[in-house]
Amino acid sequence: MKLIIEDSKEKMSESAMQILLGTMMQDKRVNISLTAGRSPELLYKMMIPYVKDQAKFADVQYYLFDEAPNIRKTAKEDGENWKEMQKVFFEPANIPADRVHITTMDNWETFDEQIRNAGEIDAMLIGLGFDGHFCSNCPRCTPMDSYTYALERKIKNAVNPAYADKPQQPVTLTMGPKSLMRVKHLVMIVTGKEKAEILKQMLDSPITDELPATILKLHPNFTVICDQDAASLLDLNNYKRL
Repeated sequence: MKLIIEDSKEKMSESAMQILLGTMMQDKRVNISLTAGRSPELLYKMMIPYVKDQAKFADVQYYLFDEAPNIRKTAKEDGENWKEMQKVFFEPANIPADRVHITTMDNWETFDEQIRNAGEIDAMLIGLGFDGHFCSNCPRCTPMDSYTYALERKIKNAVNPAYADKPQQPVTLTMGPKSLMRVKHLVMIVTGKEKAEILKQMLDSPITDELPATILKLHPNFTVICDQDAASLLDLNNYKRL
């Protein structure tokens, strides 16, 4: 694991952008997986002017690693993560819809095979949840030896009562820990004082499904990029820093 601590969210976003754009500029098909949420919003704003040049990035394909399908609809537009990524990145960056791949109730069982056949994910950007979840791999209900899987929300909520009940989205689909271990470069971004305690727990705790993100420390090419606020509780002597 490599740890990068920047002075500000702006510099942190720039560091993450350099990794992603450097990967995307290879002279071949490149598969990138991106995350929704607040942490990458500035990063996406910074990336959009570069990525809008479709001639330069025509060989880049995008993958979303989790979704909660709405049972009232079947179109992928109804997935919350898909809709958020359309708003904050794909639409303003002019990314064609046919270059965005998502998990659905029809394809989740073959999603990892599709990715393997496409050459694997070259770089994946993820965040760190307030309770140590990553993607939709949540405490006490993550099968730690799983590829992409479907989980009933009632099971997830039963062991995580603070989670919101969403009856129209009864199933969560997510790439599991084994799926992420196949990613060539796994990049986690963590911002703000509110993430300082959970970041410390993730880095200092043994691997446990009580805090699923601890398993990511086994990844052979795992980079954590955070700002000073998120790193404020870390004993920096314990980590390799860049």
